[in-house]
Amino acid sequence: MTAICLYGSQAGGYAKADSDFDILLVLEGYRKGAGFHYRKMNQVYAAILAVERKLLELDAKNGSLGEFLCTRLLGPYVALENPDYLRATEILTKRRVTEEELRDLIVEYGEISRGLVIDPAYLALSRLRKRARLYPALLNSYSNMLRGDLKEVNLRLILGGYRVVLEDLQKARLIRAEGHRFALEEKFIDDILSRRSFGKVINVVEMSRRAFYSYLAYGRTRGRDFERILDELGSALQRGLQLGVLTEKPEDPRNYLFLKTSTGTIELNERSSVVDVALKLRPDAKVAITPLAGVLNDVYLVSVDQEQLVAKKYTDWFSLKWFTINLVTLGTKKFSVMGSSRLANEYGMNRILSAGGISVPDVIHVSIPDRILLERYIPGRNVVSLVKLACSSDQLSAGDYELASHIGRTMAKIHSIGVTIGDSKPENFVLSPDKKVYSLDLEQASKKGDKAWDVSELLFYSGHYSPLMTQGLSQFIDGFVEGYSEIGERSVLRSAAGVGYIKVFSIWTAPPVMYKIAERLRRA
Repeated sequence: MTAICLYGSQAGGYAKADSDFDILLVLEGYRKGAGFHYRKMNQVYAAILAVERKLLELDAKNGSLGEFLCTRLLGPYVALENPDYLRATEILTKRRVTEEELRDLIVEYGEISRGLVIDPAYLALSRLRKRARLYPALLNSYSNMLRGDLKEVNLRLILGGYRVVLEDLQKARLIRAEGHRFALEEKFIDDILSRRSFGKVINVVEMSRRAFYSYLAYGRTRGRDFERILDELGSALQRGLQLGVLTEKPEDPRNYLFLKTSTGTIELNERSSVVDVALKLRPDAKVAITPLAGVLNDVYLVSVDQEQLVAKKYTDWFSLKWFTINLVTLGTKKFSVMGSSRLANEYGMNRILSAGGISVPDVIHVSIPDRILLERYIPGRNVVSLVKLACSSDQLSAGDYELASHIGRTMAKIHSIGVTIGDSKPENFVLSPDKKVYSLDLEQASKKGDKAWDVSELLFYSGHYSPLMTQGLSQFIDGFVEGYSEIGERSVLRSAAGVGYIKVFSIWTAPPVMYKIAERLRRA
C-alpha cells in the first residue's frame, strides 16, 4: 500500500445520508492496474478505486488514461495515508492542467491574452467544466461541490495545489503576479501564438483521445466489454454536447478573467453599451453618439461632455470587396476578415506599441461578447491631408518635409519592436497637435509580419492621389525614406520596391508614379 485518500461527496461536504464513501487506494505492484471494489461497513458502502502507483503517476503527468484516475485529486480530498505522496501527485496533475489551460486560453483569445488578468479560480473551474462535458455524470457532483454554502471552502482546498504550481511558473517567468491574480508573460504568449493553428488541431485531438481513454479506463475497472464501453462513450458525448442548454451547469470560468484598459481592469465577460461605459467614466454627463466614416466597421464618435471617444464595432467582412482584395494580394498579403481576430489584433498590438513608446490611442473599454472597443479620440491632422497637399504642390514646406520624415521614423520604430501594421494607408495615421504620429488602425497588425508591405502600402497607395509624380509627392517620399533610414533597415525599403508589391498597387496607382516611387526605394 502506497497511499489512501477519501474523495468525492464525503470529502467535499455535500454527501447525502446514504452516500458511498469514495476511496482511492494506491498500491504498489497491483497487477490488475485499476479496479473498483465495494465493501459494506456498518450501514454504508465504501467504493474503493484501487490503482497501481505507476499508472496513477502516468495519468497525472500525461493524462494517459484520460485523467480518469488523477481527476480524483483535482477536487477536495482527505489524505488518510501518506499525505506527502498524495500532495506530490496532486501537484504533478495540477502542473500539467495549468500549462494546458493557459495554452488553451492563449489559443482562444489570441492577441487579447496580452492584457488578460487571471484569477487562479479560472484554472480549477475551467478544467472541471471540461471534465463535465466529457463525462456528464460529474455535472451534479461539481454543481454541489461549488454550491453557495460550500464554494468558498472547497475552492480554497482545490486552489492550494494550483497556487504552488503558479509560484513555480512565476519563477520560470511564464507568468507574473498581479496582486492575488496573475498575467501571462509576453514570451510565453509569443511562443504559443507562433504555433497557434497547430495547437488548435492538437487540442481537439487531445480532448477526443482523453474522452476515449477515460471511458476505456472506466469500463475496464468495472469489467465491461469493449462494445459496451463504446456505447456508453457515444451516449455520454451526446449528453455532453447538450451541456450548454442545461439549466444546471458549472459556473462559467470566464467570470474569473479580466482585461486591462487605460482606466483600470474590467471583467472579460462584461456586456455594456457604449453609453453605459461613457457614464461610468463621467456620471451624469451628456452623451452624444454620431457615426464616423466607417465602411468596414461600425465606427462612432462618442462625446461625453467635453471629452471625445471613438467606439468601433468589429463586424465580419464577408463581402465581395474583401474576397477580391485577398485574391488580389494572394501571395503578398493576407487580410484578417473575422471581427474577433481583428479586435484581438487591435487590442494586443496597442498594448505592445504603447509599452514600446509608440503613440497609440488609450483603450478605455473592451467588450469581447459584443466585439466593441472604446478608445480616446485623437485630434489632429490626418496624414492623408499631407499626402494630398504633396500631390498637388511643387514644393513641400520645411515643416511638412519634417513631418514626412517623422512618419518614416515612427514606422521604423514600430518595426524595431517587432510589430508590423498590416494596413498602413495614410488615412490610418494622425499628426497630433503636440507633433506626435499616432497609429490609429491596428486591426491588421501583428508580430513578425511583413515590414516591406507596410512601407509599400503607405507610399504606393499615397501615389494614387496623383496621376503624375509631382515635385511635392517626390519630396514626401524622400522625407519618409530619410526618416525611416535613421532607425530602420534600408533593406526593408529596397524590398518594398519588389514586383509583388508593385503588382498589387498597380490597380490603384498610375504606372509612372509607381515607377518613380519604386526607383526611389531601390536607391535606399
